[in-house]
Amino acid sequence: MKRPMTHKRRQKRPQTERIGGAGGVVFNRDDDVLLLKHLSGDWVFPKGHVDPGESDLEAAQREVEEEAGVRTWCEDDGFVVKTHYVNDRQVAREIDWFVFETEATEPELREALFTEGAFLPPERALDRLSHPQDRDLLRRVLAWRRRKDGEDVG
Repeated sequence: MKRPMTHKRRQKRPQTERIGGAGGVVFNRDDDVLLLKHLSGDWVFPKGHVDPGESDLEAAQREVEEEAGVRTWCEDDGFVVKTHYVNDRQVAREIDWFVFETEATEPELREALFTEGAFLPPERALDRLSHPQDRDLLRRVLAWRRRKDGEDVG
């Protein structure tokens, strides 16, 4: 007697390849940090994909300007923090983060994905950030800035 065929659901294989991206942790002259509120309600740093022929630094700078309307410069492109996460579409991402400075005091939102933006003191930014890896990123950047400023003085 033949057994009826059973169909097993095909499980998604874990993705082994990460999709790269770049973003910026932006400080203004008051040492406040730029955050954006995504349509999802999450408070995040600006970031996005790297276009063909573009460096990670160029991509991060472009994304900040496209999303927040803020022009920036990077004083030390040798300091890069990598973060990894899986987005809501189950795509593994690897983001290279750069620290930027700006003259801006207010963001000028340019993408419908973001409903609000603000420069906040770092302590308030830590409270407002929605994702633990973003809070860890900000803590690492703040520690690096303290060390760098200490080296510059002495």
